[in-house]
Amino acid sequence: MIKYIRQVLIILTLFSFVIVYAHKDRIEIPQSFVFTLKSKEVIRFNSSDSKLEKFCEDIVSKKVELSEVQLYYKTGEVVTVQSDGVNWTLLKITFRGKSLYVPENKIKKISEIHFSTLNLFWSGESNAFNSHYLCLRFYIGTKRSFDVFPNLELHFENRKFSKAEVWVQTSENSRHGKAF
Repeated sequence: MIKYIRQVLIILTLFSFVIVYAHKDRIEIPQSFVFTLKSKEVIRFNSSDSKLEKFCEDIVSKKVELSEVQLYYKTGEVVTVQSDGVNWTLLKITFRGKSLYVPENKIKKISEIHFSTLNLFWSGESNAFNSHYLCLRFYIGTKRSFDVFPNLELHFENRKFSKAEVWVQTSENSRHGKAF
C-alpha cells in the first residue's frame, strides 16, 4: 500500500511539474538592432555589443536622431519603431508577414524609448504570434525612481492591442502600475 501511494505521489508531482512548465512565459531579448538615423546612415549592433548601451543612451538624451529602429528576435519576430524626428509615429511587431500595431494615441505618449531594454513576453508557444497573449516591455523616460526608469508594457491579446500600462518603482522592493 505504501509503495502504491509513493508511486501515485511521484506521478502527481511529475504531472504538476509538466503543467507548470508548459505554462511558463517566454522572454526574448533582441538579438540584433538596426538603427536608421535621420541622416540615412544605418548602424547595426548585436545584443552583446559593448557600444549598444551607450548608443541607446545617446538616443534617449537626443544626441542621436533616428528615423527608424528594427529589433530582431531569435524566434523570428521583428519590432519596428519609426520617428518623424519629434515623435514616435509607428510601433509594430511583425512575424512572417503578419503585423501587430500599437495604436497611434499610445505611441504619441511615449517620450523616450530605451531600445536595449525592449523585450517580448508571451505564453509558452514557440513564437509570439501563436500565443494567446504578448507583451512588449521596455524602459521609457529620463527620470528614475529608486534608480529605475519607468517600465512601459504594451499588451496584445488574441493578436489585438489590449492595454498599455506604465510601472514606476515606489520603493526598493515594489512598483506601482497604472494605465498609460
